[in-house]
Amino acid sequence: MNPYLALAIGAVLGVGVPWLLVRMLVPSLEDGRKVRNFQGREVYLGLGTVWLVWAGCAIVGGVTFASQGGSMRPSVLPLLTLAGPLALVAFALGMVDDALGTSAARGFRGHLRALAKGRLTTGGLKLFGISLASLVVALVMSQISPWAGHHGANGRILNVGLALIAGAAIALTSNLVNLTDLRPGRALKTYSMLSLVGVVSTGLLMPTTSSAIAAGFSPAPGFERWVDVLVLGLFVLGPVFAVWRYDLAEMGMLGDGGANPMGAVAGLLVVAGLPLWGLLVYFAVMLAVNLASERISFSAVIDGNNFLRWLDSVGRRGPLPDEVLLKTDTHGEHNPE
Repeated sequence: MNPYLALAIGAVLGVGVPWLLVRMLVPSLEDGRKVRNFQGREVYLGLGTVWLVWAGCAIVGGVTFASQGGSMRPSVLPLLTLAGPLALVAFALGMVDDALGTSAARGFRGHLRALAKGRLTTGGLKLFGISLASLVVALVMSQISPWAGHHGANGRILNVGLALIAGAAIALTSNLVNLTDLRPGRALKTYSMLSLVGVVSTGLLMPTTSSAIAAGFSPAPGFERWVDVLVLGLFVLGPVFAVWRYDLAEMGMLGDGGANPMGAVAGLLVVAGLPLWGLLVYFAVMLAVNLASERISFSAVIDGNNFLRWLDSVGRRGPLPDEVLLKTDTHGEHNPE
């Protein structure tokens, strides 16, 4: 495929369509249900809907690149055709939790305790559903990712075990980004940083691994490989371009239907290009951070660090004058107060 045509497809499907959807949808969201955020401002729900249309665009884009074959296949095809369905599952389960969830059970412990009593919460449904979808994606990635590629009977067993770890890492990333969606722009910034690292590492490393070559992929020349990275970056950051002004301006809220698919896609991008040692380290970090969130308030940690507090506040509106701040975080983060 012509690299400039590939960039045009990425710009239209990855950026243009999600941006247009949000622009047309916002007036309807403004007339819908509203909630109060951490500063007491009324914000509308539903910005996460951008991931519904993005999932379709990712699948269409992946199939388009696949049908053309050639050097675009090593990086763009495996990720877009996997990221689309994964985002769709995470969006659907996140929206269910947004619409039907309660604050009765929070965190891993809360959902698992409810399950032990024979009660499945919407958060528990989301936890298991995203984990299962992440595992399926990881099993497919085990055919081409740097962390896999082990051969023979024992090698296949090892690949399955590593796919379990990779799937868990993706699901934990989804939960982590959701945990950061407690202040305007925080989840978008977390997603952007993680996904950009994943885009560069995956776009440059994955197509050159022995497992990818054995699966029938040929490394692209240097220029075309960077085109792959740019196309993937356009798709990945498209939803951010579409919603950032509404999120940071405290006009709308992503909700679980937006934060969970963001985290799942970011996790997929990071995991896909990691070597074996990198996968193990990333999984350990994600597990530790998620477990720490059961006892530690991320907002308190960020507010206690000058650099993190500055980064967190970039682009955000100031507090409302003469209005009492809400003590309970809208999305249910542990708050010591």
